[in-house]
Amino acid sequence: MPASLTVDEPLLRGMARDASVYSLTRPWAIVMWAALAAALITSILNLSSAGTDADVLTAWMPVAVVALAAYAIWLTIANARRAVRAAMPPETTVWVEVGERLLRIGAARRRSEIPYEEFQSLRAGRDAVLLKVRNASVVTALPRALFTDEELAALRAKIG
Repeated sequence: MPASLTVDEPLLRGMARDASVYSLTRPWAIVMWAALAAALITSILNLSSAGTDADVLTAWMPVAVVALAAYAIWLTIANARRAVRAAMPPETTVWVEVGERLLRIGAARRRSEIPYEEFQSLRAGRDAVLLKVRNASVVTALPRALFTDEELAALRAKIG
């Protein structure tokens, strides 16, 4: 018998938060954060070495770097919310069945059967289980409440 639940707003927000944290901590995102930190440090050093002779661009550079970082976070959260809401609108019944060779997923009238070989990794957050699709930048987000700890352990073993 598959586990099922009805999606509500708090669950959507939690799943979007977990997906955002996942996106903001991927290797490419870590490189972006390092570049932004380096830009911030460099702009502050330039500002302090220029003293009272700093031009307008030099004076506003630290603010611009912080604003760029804030925009990246905001954009990531907005995209995660949009993606989760599109896949599972509020009041949608979602179900999952962990099989021997594949994962069965349903949301509203949609159904998918995905072999475990299609997944590269699994990350379980507080509200979402994120399954990264192999050889793609796609991540499937499912409600964490649909999985027991034993099922997550079995999924991790099957995905590798």
